[in-house]
Amino acid sequence: MAMKTKISPPAAAALAALFCLAGTPMTSAKIVCWKNSEGVRECGNAVPPEYAQQNVERKSHMGITLETKERAKTPEEIAAENATREKLEREEAERERAQARRARRDHVLLRTFTTEEDLMLTRDGKVAAIDSRIRHSEQVILKLQENRAHLEGEAASLERGGSKVPEDLRRKIDDIRTQAEKTRTEIEQRKHERVSVQKQFDEDLARYRKLKGS
Repeated sequence: MAMKTKISPPAAAALAALFCLAGTPMTSAKIVCWKNSEGVRECGNAVPPEYAQQNVERKSHMGITLETKERAKTPEEIAAENATREKLEREEAERERAQARRARRDHVLLRTFTTEEDLMLTRDGKVAAIDSRIRHSEQVILKLQENRAHLEGEAASLERGGSKVPEDLRRKIDDIRTQAEKTRTEIEQRKHERVSVQKQFDEDLARYRKLKGS
């Protein structure tokens, strides 16, 4: 004969409450965690307003991280990020412009010169022209020096004779001195130009050989 178990009213109520809890999804209970002003990690049902801008973690009742919300960035951080992005964009734009300039120069290089010899002949011609101008300027300086020496001799003779050197004679001497200094400056500039032309053609020759695969 089967036996029957009698459950008291209090026990029945407890069982009913237990069954209700068992049927309720526990994952609906969530907590959030943050750090307080002293850097101590705290957790609760809601983030206090004063910590709402910090990193916040949402966890399940089992302690599993369900979501991480990064803290809001400060105006300074936003400005720094914008500055970095703009710098990278400028650098990328400059790289693109440099590539475009290189492509145009390559195109001109290949269209202008049929062979390496053509390029070297052009280089030698430009260098020779610069050298010619330098030699001419050097001859000009020699002539100026001769004129200046002659005029200074006249001035010295006048002074030895007790006469005053005319103002126009002094002015001529000063003008020759100024012109000579200007010509020396031009010679130095042409020497720098010669070096620059030689360097550019050396680079062009190396690039031409690379483009031609020679």
